[in-house]
This record gives sequence, C-alpha cells and structure tokens, in this order.
Amino acid sequence: MGGKGKPKSVRFGDYTITEGIGEGGMCLVFRARRDGDTRDCALKLLRQDQRQDPRVLEMFLTEADISMLLRHPNLMKTFDAGDVKGRYYIAMELIEGASLSELQLEARRRAVLVPPDFVMFIIHEVLDGLEALHQATGPEGNRLGLVHRDITPHNIFIGFDGRVILGDFGIAQIGAYGGAEIMGAMGKIGYLPPEAVLGEEVDARSDVFAIGVNLFELLTGSRLYDVGTDEEIMDEIVEGRIPRPRKLNQGIARELEAHILKALSRRPKDRFESAEEMLYALEPQWSPVIGNPRLLAAFMSSMFREKASKWRRSQKAS
Repeated sequence: MGGKGKPKSVRFGDYTITEGIGEGGMCLVFRARRDGDTRDCALKLLRQDQRQDPRVLEMFLTEADISMLLRHPNLMKTFDAGDVKGRYYIAMELIEGASLSELQLEARRRAVLVPPDFVMFIIHEVLDGLEALHQATGPEGNRLGLVHRDITPHNIFIGFDGRVILGDFGIAQIGAYGGAEIMGAMGKIGYLPPEAVLGEEVDARSDVFAIGVNLFELLTGSRLYDVGTDEEIMDEIVEGRIPRPRKLNQGIARELEAHILKALSRRPKDRFESAEEMLYALEPQWSPVIGNPRLLAAFMSSMFREKASKWRRSQKAS
C-alpha cells in the first residue's frame, strides 16, 4: 500500500481502504471504512519499516492508548486500534477539511490574513479541547496529567462543517505514570517552550506556550522564530526574545497583545496557569457573532472551493 493517490480498494482486517490521504516519516493515513459502518474513517498505519524501532512503536502505541480515553468535541476521536498480522493501526474520525497549516499556506498564497474573529474562535476551540486533555482521567478515575507537547498548525484540523479538532497525541507526556514520555521525542522546534528545549519538566503551561505561538503567528502572519537553523531557533526560545505582535500588526488590541505575551512568557509561572484560564482571558477579545462554526465553515469553503465542493457532493450522495 502506498501513500497519496487513489489506488484500488484494499482489504485490511475489518476495513476497506479506498484512498491514501496523507503520509509522514512514521505513518501512512488512508481513507477507509469498517465493515458495517456507514461513514469513512481515517486509518493510520505504522510504516512497515518503522515497526522495528522501539521508540517509534512506543510513540504509536502511546497515541492509540491516549486517544481511546479522550472524549471531547474538540479532540480527535479514535474508534479502534490494534494490529492486523503485526501491522499496527489506529482508526480515527475523518475530518473533511484542512489542517491549520494548510489554511495558513493558502492564506499566504492569497496574501491575506485569516480574519481575527476566526483566529480567536479556532484558538478558543483548541483551548477547550486542550483543557479536557489536561484534565483527562483513566478508567479508574485517576487524573492522567496529560501534556500534548506538539500543538502545531499541522495537528489542528478545521472541518468544512466549522468544527475545530486537536489531534496527534503521539508524543504526549503522561504525568500519572511518573512523567513518562517518549525518550528523545520533541515537538516541532518552533513551538517548543524554553523548558522543553532545556530538557526540564513540562506541564500544562508548556502547551499554553505553544498556543501562544500559534496565536502570534495567526494574527501577525509571521513566524515567531524565523532565524534559520534549529540550533539558532532553540537559542531564541531559551533567551525568550519575543517581538511585540503589534509591531507586525497594529490591528491587534493592546490587551490581546498582553495576553499573547503572557502565554509566551519564558518562565512557566508567568504564563496562564491553564488552558481554561487563557480561554476565559481571551473571550472578551472576539465576537461569536463572527467567530462561529457556521461562518468558519463558509470561510473554509471559500478558501478550498474544489475540496469543499467534493465534500458537499459526497454528503448529498450519502
């Protein structure tokens, strides 16, 4: 089975794979449908050549374990996980839309910014899901102490129905298991907080920092760290040199700028204590009359016309 493209249908256990929809260094992702289901799902398969790497396998199994426990409208739903003849898989809900990264690329191509009320709504929804992740409990009711550690535009998904979903829990830290994490695994460099770069303990405030980076970049249209090599970026992160957002976009309100800079504080104790605290602080900074699922859906359809039209046709057919 390959990556992108449209191969013939292929059987995989209880699933029929119809199309490759994504790939990375660790996994392949396919559109598939489980026997007896009426909707397609996203079937993530661990690459054959990665099965022998214990670190990669642990990351994949960690994502499967964590995602099966999470139930929140802004967190990626997982329906099934396991292996078929030694080939590991995770079956997740299929988000018909685009990643935040794809939306940013399309906005740059058109030389426009994502409207601020849509930005704030997207961040609001991610924070709501993130708070649920941080508060998640295990089967016996014990709080797991989860930290996502990889909140980037590639892991935030926006549906053509206006839903906003946070996904990819492959390198999450599980505090309840003695701070267990995938050894040597880090999120994308430009979204790491100083404590992660320094190899220090991370917690929910580390995810708040990553939210701050996303918010900064969405509202300014610029990368927060755009200095060249990974080593140079990590130096910038550790030194805590954060440009004022209003220097790049004077349309940003001063109070909103203060909230962004608080989230990006070098010391965790100076940030918002939780995703929920940041969510409440940001609420006065946007209007739900504009920032809402219905209008976000219309905006997404205007940005990805062909893809959205194909989705609407499939909805009518089903």
